[in-house]
Amino acid sequence: MIGTNRDLAAMRAALDGEINRLIALKTTCTGTANSDYVDGRIASLSRERAALYTAIVNRRFEAAKNVVVLARWASGNGALDYVFRVGGEMWTTGPSPPRGISNSR
Repeated sequence: MIGTNRDLAAMRAALDGEINRLIALKTTCTGTANSDYVDGRIASLSRERAALYTAIVNRRFEAAKNVVVLARWASGNGALDYVFRVGGEMWTTGPSPPRGISNSR
């Protein structure tokens, strides 16, 4: 299924929550080995969040055209390729976090 703009906005909201949770966690583990993992995770999720926002905006631009190319609309003119092929850490199973960091959502 392609997913609606509402689905993408919900995914972006979930990423916001995860990023905020990690920022709060970062304050408790500053100066440890886990701090580097948290920093990297925050950066990765922030890139995914930006790609989702870009996809939503690109879909709006594409939908405003007289002739809509469904493939271009569906992928957000390529923005979703990053999230689901290159990135997408939150939506796939990845490596386990260091000890002491929960990967629960």
